[in-house]
Amino acid sequence: MPEVVLRGSIGYSFPLYRNLHIELRSGYLYCVLGPNGSGKSTLLKTLSGSIPVFEGSLEKIPHDSASSYLPPDPPELPGMRGGDAALSFLATNEKRLLYGNWRSEQSLERLVRYIEEFSSPVDLEKYFNELSTGERMKILLASALASEADFLFLDEPSGHLDVRSRILLYRILKREKESRLIVLSMHELSEASSACDKGILLGAGNFYGPSDIGSILNEDLLSLAYGARFKKVLIDGKPLLVPYDIKE
Repeated sequence: MPEVVLRGSIGYSFPLYRNLHIELRSGYLYCVLGPNGSGKSTLLKTLSGSIPVFEGSLEKIPHDSASSYLPPDPPELPGMRGGDAALSFLATNEKRLLYGNWRSEQSLERLVRYIEEFSSPVDLEKYFNELSTGERMKILLASALASEADFLFLDEPSGHLDVRSRILLYRILKREKESRLIVLSMHELSEASSACDKGILLGAGNFYGPSDIGSILNEDLLSLAYGARFKKVLIDGKPLLVPYDIKE
């Protein structure tokens, strides 16, 4: 059962949040919420080991398991075909396009199966930069999943995807959460409500969670974090938070 424990502070030249004690384990799909600049990417990069803990410690169990941080935007790769890019994401440590460590036995066939699950074929013979941003993102996501990394940290993975592809992605992640630790950042509160089991909320210098997603999607907490007013509406028993005004 993959597990990560962070104790201490996160940040770059100065700490964004201090005295944290975060324990995350597989079996749950975690989402990190908060406004722009609140530190969501910093948290994911720290948990993945892409950047060091500002102060304190990070422990992963198992210690030798592969870990991946997937950035929110696909890179520019002129002259590289989609299939070549996909294989390089799987096999190359030096380029570190996914900032991860991959197992050499992974194959393009496994990656293609994940792409097909998005229900939108991607032409891997086409040059990577000629694909739409959403298609390139599907290659990145499929590569991350095909890597079989035990720890996946996905930074706004649905940002470039259409609605159907988002739903299919969350379906895959819900299935994968039983054997991997998966943490994703996102902006869509309604999607967090339906997709995630537990959440972390950042904003206005405050750090909440990890807690059950229902307690994180609280009008007062969201209002404080985002500086906006929210109204909770229940759909099939799940809360949908609708922003309707700026908090003065």
